[in-house]
Amino acid sequence: MRRGVGLVSAALLLIGLAVLGTRFHQTAQAAAEEEESDRQAVAAARQAALGLTNLSARTIDQDARRLAGMATGAFKDQFASQATAFRDIVTGSQVTSRGEVVEAALERSDGRTAVALAAVRATVGNAAAPEGEQRQYRLRITVQKTAQTWLVANLEFVP
Repeated sequence: MRRGVGLVSAALLLIGLAVLGTRFHQTAQAAAEEEESDRQAVAAARQAALGLTNLSARTIDQDARRLAGMATGAFKDQFASQATAFRDIVTGSQVTSRGEVVEAALERSDGRTAVALAAVRATVGNAAAPEGEQRQYRLRITVQKTAQTWLVANLEFVP
């Protein structure tokens, strides 16, 4: 009888350990997936900041297509409606901008929408100042997860 109680206790202990191990594995896997999703959201925001600050009058058509390809929703509609004016300003003033993202970090994320902050440094030139001037920007970039990628849903300059 004692032996039977010992076997049952051992079996229950093994089952409990198996359940705990499975639960721990699932929790760790979910955390890793969330971390990877957040990393991808920040990478998309970083790309948007680079796309916005790396353009020139010579390549504005490609630059505008690249920016439009990163956009979704109302931001995409807004960008499309202003694309001609954007193009005209860049070409009319012979704008060149070479930017780099100094730092980017996640402000918040719920797995489908994320907000990232980016600090950007750019050298911006135009017909009046062809050598360019250093500019510093802070951007708040909202990205939304689509089927396979993160796209920009909103982009705002932060004072």
